[in-house]
Amino acid sequence: MMQGHLEGGAAEPVPPRRYRVVARAAGWAVAVNGVATRPLPDRAAAERLAARLQAEADRLNRDQHRRAQ
Repeated sequence: MMQGHLEGGAAEPVPPRRYRVVARAAGWAVAVNGVATRPLPDRAAAERLAARLQAEADRLNRDQHRRAQ
């Protein structure tokens, strides 16, 4: 557990992450905010990974907003 004191008001909300599938020379990758995973051999695998990462990011974002209220 972390301890400490946050000075000032609440931190600015972080914009939601949007994972997308992009073509790479060696296959398909999942990208967010200018960074990408290593290439995956097929687009379907990249789409499944992007969906899992997006669902996790959405849950974390929702939980963050619940705690701020």
